[in-house]
Amino acid sequence: MRKKLFHKDLRSRHKNLQSQNKSLPQGKGEVCDEMKGTEQRADASAIVVPSQQVRWQVIALSLLLVATFTAFSCWAALSRNEILGAGYLPRGIVFLFLILVVFASLAQKSSLLPTLTRTELLFIFALLNSIAAISGEEFAMHFYLNLIGLVYYSSPQSQWFNLFTPHIPHWLVPSLQFRDPAILWAYEGMPEGAKMPIGEWFIPLLAWTPYFFGVCALLVFLCWLMAKQWEEHERLVYPLTQVPAELTSGDGGDFSRFLRSLLFWLGFFTASIPYSLRGLHLFFPQFPDPQLQRDAGQLFPSGPLTAFNGLQLHFYPEMIGIAYLLSYESGLSLWFFQFMRRTEIAVRIALGYDMMHGEFVTYQTIGAYCVMAGCLLWVARSHISKLARKALSLFAKQRTQGDSEETLAFWGLIGTFIGLLLWVKWVAGASTLWAGLMLLGMLIVAMVVARIVAETGIYIYSPPFRVNQVLFDIFGKDRIGAKNIVLLTAMSWMQIRSTATMASGYLTNTFRLGTLVGFRRGYMALWVLVALFLTLLVCHVSAPTVIYAYSVPKLSGWAQGAPLKATNLIAQYLTTSRPLTTHHWWGLVFGALTCWLLIKLRMTFSGFPIHPLGFVAWAGWPIDRYWLSVLLGWAVKVVVLRYGGFSLFQRMKPFAYGMIVGGPTTLTFWVLLRFFFPTQEVIIYD
Repeated sequence: MRKKLFHKDLRSRHKNLQSQNKSLPQGKGEVCDEMKGTEQRADASAIVVPSQQVRWQVIALSLLLVATFTAFSCWAALSRNEILGAGYLPRGIVFLFLILVVFASLAQKSSLLPTLTRTELLFIFALLNSIAAISGEEFAMHFYLNLIGLVYYSSPQSQWFNLFTPHIPHWLVPSLQFRDPAILWAYEGMPEGAKMPIGEWFIPLLAWTPYFFGVCALLVFLCWLMAKQWEEHERLVYPLTQVPAELTSGDGGDFSRFLRSLLFWLGFFTASIPYSLRGLHLFFPQFPDPQLQRDAGQLFPSGPLTAFNGLQLHFYPEMIGIAYLLSYESGLSLWFFQFMRRTEIAVRIALGYDMMHGEFVTYQTIGAYCVMAGCLLWVARSHISKLARKALSLFAKQRTQGDSEETLAFWGLIGTFIGLLLWVKWVAGASTLWAGLMLLGMLIVAMVVARIVAETGIYIYSPPFRVNQVLFDIFGKDRIGAKNIVLLTAMSWMQIRSTATMASGYLTNTFRLGTLVGFRRGYMALWVLVALFLTLLVCHVSAPTVIYAYSVPKLSGWAQGAPLKATNLIAQYLTTSRPLTTHHWWGLVFGALTCWLLIKLRMTFSGFPIHPLGFVAWAGWPIDRYWLSVLLGWAVKVVVLRYGGFSLFQRMKPFAYGMIVGGPTTLTFWVLLRFFFPTQEVIIYD
């Protein structure tokens, strides 16, 4: 077994200490076993404690918080473009969780207040975490507006007259007539004294909800199946789960340890300063604007180096804290490949390729996703084969509870997939072939995204491509058909077209949190499914209500333009031919080979410092914005380990946790303040 260590002077310590640096690979020489180089655990998250029973009152409280957060977040996203559920450590949930921890800490010292145990606190956080983005960028900000837009922009006044509605079954939309109140009032406002046409949404939402819930359940079963492999066999670090785990850790059930830590609060207030300055500037312009989201501008007037123009220099203190907790190679790779991508574009310009840089990079990323997904399945082949044998042994007489739960997850995944195809055929009337390919692509992407979150802890990330659009590009309108393009695009507004995050990233952290407090994964999956279903129901009421109450022209800037962008995209595929060129195919091949080579190098050379996931995640707006903060956090960790050693690194962790909690908490405070005292600009743009 090859031992990969971070610094030579730390070699002896790393044999006995669980750290945030490289740990020991557990494989037997497979091509992908070196992916396990970041298999470490945090102090609090390294110990799985026996589970305490969650009281029914706490479960009811959790579901109440789920419903309340969903309704409020839905309104905030559509009306103010404030995404409270943004990030795989959701800022609004961190804010709420800190309040609960403070309350529980005070309750421990008072017999007059009801208290919450560590198990119950983490249960609440896990449920809220699993649904955080559904009411924003993963579903609610897309579906309702875009569905109305398909009908409204098929009107005679539109350039796309009658282009979309002939392909949509009438039971999937509130109305096929653009002058119907359910469509027209959403855009032109409701007449005075009129009643909201919410009732016209009943049948389409009744038709769509099984599909929405099925997609959510498919991802729950996927993350459930991979949880044992990643947690027990590969022992991944799950950096983001360390924060709630540490906030509720303590001796004898006293989880106020971090609340009494001076370093924690120093980190908290350090992270709060830039966001507070930004908030004060919005309300009082005499305060200086820290310009947290700036770019480098035009560095070079012409030539290949123009690839580095517009380099984004955003500052996110919470990501600095997260990067401090990452392994050396994960932190290095996340920012390193930002420069490699731009360097590649500079080389292309120097060679005379003056266009299609973005598409070439996108198809490289698609190739990398395919190789990475194959790699993850190859590493997990023993786990998957054993699971399949157990699931197929329907009449086995002796079976443990764990075996039964894993069998349930296996059949749940297959059964849900089949159920979705039946919905596609009998409800949507679309092709099961193309829908099946799209859903398979979604599972591949979801698995890779979950792995990126579990290993690198990137705060916000989603792939720079959409599976349905990749299918349209490869096979074209003539093969797929106009009806399937319209319906598959509408189906993509749940998860497949996520603009910032994917549910699998949240769900993989949720299962890890359940493991930390000793929950059976089946128990965790049950309540996550309940919370997701409740979230969908609340969105079905909240989103249409907000749309009709404000009307599209008075919604947030993003919401105003979303339906037109969606219909323009569909129209582009319906009216123009976009065949792939050799340029695209070479990008696909080059990306796949690069990803395979990086994996091979990590297998061959024990000290190879570059992680393949850095290449997989190298494109897209999230990494463009977060790379600088990753670099700063990584650099601080390198300096601390170099001059202070592992003991200083451990002692400084509370400061990092303070930054991770302080950033989202302060940002949420200013967001809430803007709800009561609106400003023209937002605190930060998501």
